[in-house]
Amino acid sequence: MNTKQLNVIEIIFLLLLGLTGCNKEESREISNDEFCLYLNSENIDKTIPIINEFLAGLPKKMDEEQKLQALTKWLKSCSCIIDATIFSEPFMYTMGSRMSEILLSFKENGITKDLIIDVAMTNPLQVAFYHEHYTPMDVFVKTKNYFTIVKVFDFINSLDLDVELINYGVYVSTMSSDNLQYILDCLNTKTYTNDGNVWWVSGYLHYSTNQITIFPRLYNMKNKDYQNDWLKSMNDYQLVESFAYDHSGYVIHFRVPEGTEKQWETQFKKYEFVEWAELNYMLHIILN
Repeated sequence: MNTKQLNVIEIIFLLLLGLTGCNKEESREISNDEFCLYLNSENIDKTIPIINEFLAGLPKKMDEEQKLQALTKWLKSCSCIIDATIFSEPFMYTMGSRMSEILLSFKENGITKDLIIDVAMTNPLQVAFYHEHYTPMDVFVKTKNYFTIVKVFDFINSLDLDVELINYGVYVSTMSSDNLQYILDCLNTKTYTNDGNVWWVSGYLHYSTNQITIFPRLYNMKNKDYQNDWLKSMNDYQLVESFAYDHSGYVIHFRVPEGTEKQWETQFKKYEFVEWAELNYMLHIILN
C-alpha cells in the first residue's frame, strides 16, 4: 500500500470519527458549588440559569419524566439541599404552558425553607420560576365539636405562640329576633372583631325559628383582656355556642417561628381535641 492510499484511508477514518463525534450527545459536568452559593432568598433567581444549563445538557433521548428524575437526583447531590422530589405531574398552567413542579428543601440561616420549582415542559426543559410551598409562620388548627371557646382560650394561653384569628364559631342568641342588628352593631365595635379594615361579625335569623345566629371572627385573641370581654359579651347578648354539626368547631390561626411550621403541625395533631392541623399551602389555579 503506497503513501497516497494511506493518506486517503486516514482521511476517511478522521471523517468517520468526526461524524461519530457530532452524533454523540455531550453532557458536561455541571458543578453545584455555584448553585449552592446562590441558594438563598436574596440571590435564588441566579440559580435558574445554572439549573437550565444542567437541563440543556441532558441526553435528548430522555423523556420528560426521566429528565425530571435526573434533575431531582442532581439537586439531591448538592451539599446545600436537604431533599428534592417531583411534586406534581405535568399540568396545564393558567398561561397555557405545560408545567411540572419540584419541591425543594434547604436551610438558610438555620431555618428550613421549602420552595417549589416550576419547570416548563419545553424542549429542553426549563425552570420558569420559584414560588413558596406554604406561607411561612402560618399553622391552622381545627378543634372538634365539643371544644368550647373557654377551652380554646385555655389552650392558646398554654402556648407561647401568637394567635392571628379564631374563626368558624357559631353562636345562637336567646334574645328576641328584633335584636339582631343591635347585637351585630355592638359586637362590631369591639377592637378584636375586625382586622383594622373590615368588621367581621355577621349573622342572620333562622328561616323557621327566627332565632338569631351569629358568626364572629375574633382577632389577636392571645390578649386576655379580649378573651374576658368576649366571654362578657356572650353573657350580655345571651350567646350560646352551637355545635349542631359533626364538623362544627373553631379554626385557630397560629403564628409560629419561621422554619418550625412542620414541627408545630405535627405537634398539634397529637392533641385529642384537634380534628386537623395544616400549613397555609399556596394554591395554583390549574387547568386540566
